[in-house]
This record gives sequence, C-alpha cells and structure tokens, in this order.
Amino acid sequence: MTIDLRTTPPPADWGVAIDEAAIDRLADEWQGSAFELPVFDYPGTPANRAPEWWFDYVTMSVSVLACLWAPEGDEIWHAEHNGEWFDDAPGIFSAFTRRVTPAGFDLGFFAAMSAADGRELFAGSGTLLLIDERTATLRATAAALHEHWDGSAANLVGAADRNGAEIVRLLIETIPAYVDRPTTLAGEAHFDKLAHLAAAIMAAGMGWHSGGFTGYDAFPLYPDYMLPRVFRHVGAMVYDAHLADRVDTRQLIPADTPAEHAIRWATVYCGARLSQALADRGTIAAGPALDYRLWAMAVLGPDADTLGEHHRTLTMRY
Repeated sequence: MTIDLRTTPPPADWGVAIDEAAIDRLADEWQGSAFELPVFDYPGTPANRAPEWWFDYVTMSVSVLACLWAPEGDEIWHAEHNGEWFDDAPGIFSAFTRRVTPAGFDLGFFAAMSAADGRELFAGSGTLLLIDERTATLRATAAALHEHWDGSAANLVGAADRNGAEIVRLLIETIPAYVDRPTTLAGEAHFDKLAHLAAAIMAAGMGWHSGGFTGYDAFPLYPDYMLPRVFRHVGAMVYDAHLADRVDTRQLIPADTPAEHAIRWATVYCGARLSQALADRGTIAAGPALDYRLWAMAVLGPDADTLGEHHRTLTMRY
C-alpha cells in the first residue's frame, strides 16, 4: 500500500504530532505575499548552462546532494572554487562545476570513477560523510544514463516533454540513486526528495517558463533535514520528549525507523496543509516556491541560527 503523505499525518506514536492551528497561523502570516519560483543562482554553479550538458550536470550532482552535516566535533565540509569556499549545497555544486570544461561535462569520468577520483572530486576542508558511497552512486548514475538514455540526461528530459512530474517519474524508474520510497510500518512512502529537487533545478537553471517547462505547481515539499526545523519552530511539528531530546542533543536518528519516517512524512503533510491553507486565503504557492521559502528561512534567513537543531540521519536519500 502506498501512503497518501499529503492528506493524513503520520501516526502520533511514531514521535511527531501535528498542530493544525500552527499551520493556519503561518498561513495567516504569509497570505498575500508573493511566492516566486527559485532561480537557482547558487554561488559555485556554472555561469553558462548549455542544454547539451546541463541536465547531465544536474542529474549527477543532485544524485549525491545528501547528508551535508558534519559529525559532532567536526567542521562542516567546504569546497573551494575560483578562490572561494562553499559549504552545503553550493559546495557540492562547485565540486561538479570544476568538472565543466569548454567541451562540456564528461560522463565518462564519472562512469569510471575510482575511490581516489572520489576523494579528489570532494576534496576540501572539514568532513564530508559517505565519500565512498557518493563515488559509487556517481558511477551507477552515469552507467544508468548510458544504459537508459544513450549517455545524455537531455534525452530523459526530452522524453518527458519537459514536464516536471514526468521527469521525476523517469528519474525514479531508470536511475537507482533517485529511488526514495522506503517501506514504513504504514505502507510505502513516496518521498522522492532528490528526484523532485533535480527536476526543479533542471527547470530553474534553464528558465522555468522560458525554457518550456511545465507540471511543477503541485510538487510536494522535499522532505530533508532543514525544512522540519521551520515547522518545529513555528509549532506545526511537535516532537515527543524522547525524539526531541535525541534531535536537540545531535544524536543519530537511524534511517528507516518510525521516527525518521515520521519527520519526513510530517514535512510533506505540513507542506500540503500549508499550501491549501494559503490557497483558502487567496494566495497561491507552487510547490517549488513554497519549498524554497521554507528552505531559505532555515538556511539563509536572518533567524536561521535560532530555529533549533535539525535531525541527523546517515543516508544518501537527502
């Protein structure tokens, strides 16, 4: 059975309860504001984005855009590009930008990556977890593009007719790194975080409407480790005492446990509930725009440091 993550909250005994009134209060605060689609102007990303290789760049980089927190006591990983140092997502993108040449973006390098190549690709300061797993993921992703899409993600995007939902479906069906559908105690959860993010970045980097992309308005929130901080801060997601202590003391929340599933499920549910509450108040927020508003609050906003801890799960899914 597939769970409808948007219409029902997770079981409260998994560790996360939903305060519906808090979601309505946030909708009251945000009603009437503009929700712009993100333009993907991260520092460290390529200034020129040729369609011949842009979709390969996104498919490869987003396949390993996960687990960017450092273990307790270690420094956050940073990557250097053109004399600047970037952490989090810009750090990952800058590592791939270094592989862009005037001739394009060589998938062959990734298909044949060695462990040493992986360490070189992700060279930087601080600690980046799961480098060997990232390297294996990149080899498998490049191989899948060659096997299913004649060595070009542009063919995948073309087969989807630049429709976001179809891009997501084809990524999941043909590239194992994009499968994010764990079996929970309540059924199969289609989180699909990286697939939705990749499809959105593909469109944002080319120009949403000017690039001929459609089918993004109903995208769900991307359940990661930053958005729950916002929902918890505003009171929409309420952790029970045990889970709250584990998160606040930076203990690992193991992957594929009820607590981890509940945090991600609640993120998608709160996003859908907030989107509907805004619509009821005459404010339309497309999925990627709402996601970006929440992500920017958690990462870039002036109050980001006051939102509390995020959960820590050792995973390649987000």
